[in-house]
Formats: sequence, structure tokens, C-alpha cells
Amino acid sequence: MIKFFKNNYNLVKSLYTLGVIIIAIIFFRYTENLEVSNFLPIILNVLSPFIYGAVVAYILNIGTRFLERKVFVKFKYFKNGDEKVRRRERLLSIAIAFIVLIGAIIGIVSYIIPEIMSSVQNVINVAIGFDYSGIRRWVDNFLIQNNIVLGTEAYNSLIGSIDNIMSTITNWIKYLPNMIWSVVSHAIGIASSLVDVIMGLIIALYILSDKEKIVAWGKKITRCLFSEKHSEIAIKNVKMINNTFNSFFTGKTLDSLIIGVIFFLGAVILHMPYPLLFSIIIAITNMIPYFGPFIGAVPVTLLTILVSPIKGLWVLIFIIILQQFDGMILGPKILGDSIGLKPIGVMFAIIVGGAIAGPMGMFFGVPLSACIFKLLFDFIERVYSNKYPEEEISSAETEEG
Repeated sequence: MIKFFKNNYNLVKSLYTLGVIIIAIIFFRYTENLEVSNFLPIILNVLSPFIYGAVVAYILNIGTRFLERKVFVKFKYFKNGDEKVRRRERLLSIAIAFIVLIGAIIGIVSYIIPEIMSSVQNVINVAIGFDYSGIRRWVDNFLIQNNIVLGTEAYNSLIGSIDNIMSTITNWIKYLPNMIWSVVSHAIGIASSLVDVIMGLIIALYILSDKEKIVAWGKKITRCLFSEKHSEIAIKNVKMINNTFNSFFTGKTLDSLIIGVIFFLGAVILHMPYPLLFSIIIAITNMIPYFGPFIGAVPVTLLTILVSPIKGLWVLIFIIILQQFDGMILGPKILGDSIGLKPIGVMFAIIVGGAIAGPMGMFFGVPLSACIFKLLFDFIERVYSNKYPEEEISSAETEEG
């Protein structure tokens, strides 16, 4: 019987297909009266501790890996290949990563959020009490000092445009506290399920401590489910995706953090208003390649204009200089070619990602698109080389010649 099935590959394949279809029909038959919209939240709620743990572990793994590969190797004690020493090294790196994470959360909750809300409230007070007629006087003085003569129609059009812009800013600022509190309330809502959060941290601890075993089991399962050729391709692609996301998140986070700190120092030196609030806006929007700096420059410049038009001009100049430094020196130094996308590919990813999922889509769309394009190009190259092997041989001979 076993030989019969071994010699009839198409029959075995057909039986597998028939079995999958029967299982699918049975599953549909007993779940057709259940609404998927009600079923999925239940599953997500049950798996939420594991989701939190996986996300925390993935983020903290960047720090633990850095400590193990760049810091601890410089100490003679940790150079010993003993298993107990390696275990202590892993536990120490995890402990440091968790301390940094908890310290960052405490700092954000106790200092940064109250400071941001205070700055926002000051912005609202300035906007409500702002003398918009002063802008007209400032425009008049600017035109007189620079000997610029405008016709009545052009002058009225300019003043009308400025009034519309200031009115839009005022209306936007009124909704700013609600927007911030909405973000904060969502974060508090996630953290309010204290049991899930604690369980997630415990799961993250276990994942980080046994990540090599988890990866090894993942490879074994993949090789059991697929052929040797396809399993190796799958493992290679997973490594590529992980490296792409790791490189992008690590590099872009470090780059944006440095830009935010530089802007904060510059804002303090130049006596700009709301330095912490503006630094956070600049740092967060800088996470989005290409378009991010422009997105961050608009609200920062406009909010500064409410305090002082001259300072608003200086803020704009400072942001332009800072972003040029980031784009030409700091960004390439930190990121290098970690994304692997040409500028047109990055713009495509940002536009499509933004249209699908807003700001989060603009950020995650870049590494995701880089992975998709990489997989697509590798597939095309593999199929093409299999279909036209003679061209590969001729090109190799040409290079040797």
C-alpha cells in the first residue's frame, strides 16, 4: 500500500487537496453563523499578552544584541566561552534593556507628557489672544523697508491669504488638546489591562532568554513543512526581512533622536518657544523618509510665527539647515543602504502607505516595500536565470574576458 502511494504522486497530491477542501467546508459550515467581526477581537484579546511580548522582545532584542556584540565583548570576563558566563551575559543584557525601557516610560509619563500639555496650552492661549492685525502692520513695514510696491488687488489678495492661513491655524490649534489626549488615552487604555502588560513583559523575558532555541525550532518546523529547497528559500527570506526592518528601525530611530536633540539644543540657544514640544515633533516626523522633515517643519514654523514672525523665519532656516545636514551627512552615515530602495521606490512606498494607513503606513511602508521589492526581484532573477541559462554563461565569459 505504501509503495502504491509512493508511486502515485499525483494521487497523493489530489487526496491532500481533497482533504483540505473537506476541512474548509466543515469549518465554514460550523462557523457560517458566527460574525468574523465578533470572532477576531476574541482571538486578539486572548493572544494579546503574546502579541505584547513579541513586540517588546523584538524592540529590546536590538538593545540586548548591541550590548552582547559591542559592549560585553570588550570585557575579559565575558570573552570566556563557558555556558554559564554566556547565560549571565544574556541575563545582564536583558536586565539593562528592561531598566532602560521602564526608565523611558517613567520619564515620558512623569515629565515629557506634562511638559507637552503645558506647551500646548500656552500655544492655545497665544493663539486665542493673538493680535492678527499685527501681521498686517508687519507686512506693511516689510514692504516699505524693502521698497516693494504692490497693487491694491495684489495687496488685498496677500492679506486675505494670510488671514485664511492664520484662521486655519487657530481652528487647528483648538482641536490640538483633543488630539493629544486621544493619543494619550489610547496609550493608557492599552496599558490599563495591567495583567496583559505584565504577562507580555514576562513572555518577552522568556523570548529574549531563549531566542536561539525559538529560532532553531522555527527552522525545524519550516523544514518539516516544506522541501529542502523551499525551506532554505523561506529561511533566507525571513532573515532578509528581519535584517531590513532591524536596520531601518534602529538606524532611523537613532538618526531621528540625534536630530531631535540637536534641534532642542539649537532651540534653547536661539531662545525659540516650546523647545521640547517642537523637538519631539521634529524627531517623530523625521522618522518618515523624504517627506517627514517637511511635515514637521510646517506646524513648528507656523506655531512659532504666532509668537514672533521673525523667530518663525529663523526656525524655518534652522530646520532647513538641520535637514540638509541629516540628508547629506548624518542619515547616510547611520543608515547607509539599509533600506535598499531607490528614491523613487521610497516615495512610492510613502505615498501608497500613507493612503492605506496614514502616518503609520508612511513609516512602515518603506521597510515593507523594500522587502517586497527584494523578494520580487529575487524571484524574477531566479526564474529568468532558469529560463535563459545561456545568457548567464555568456555574461560570465564576458566578465572573464
